[in-house]
Amino acid sequence: MKKIALLIVIIISLTAVSCKVKNSCELNHVGTIAVINNYGETVELRINNEKIGEIENGKVMKSDRSVGKYDVNVVKFPNVWDTTVNVIECEVVEYRIK
Repeated sequence: MKKIALLIVIIISLTAVSCKVKNSCELNHVGTIAVINNYGETVELRINNEKIGEIENGKVMKSDRSVGKYDVNVVKFPNVWDTTVNVIECEVVEYRIK
């Protein structure tokens, strides 16, 4: 009887250890786009033509997005930087402006 009780305790312990609580990014299938401004002036950030905000020189602006591809535009007229980024679950995609 002691062997059966010990076996049950071991099985329950292994089950509890092997179960992992998922991060919210895994549950929601999101990642992060981080745009780093090293241009020397404040720039405007747009993702899929939606204005996200302005990034001061030397600062980073982050935006959590669902997994997928996004068009990133950084504007400081007359300069425009365009790229497409692929957001991966629970990862940070960086884009630097120089």
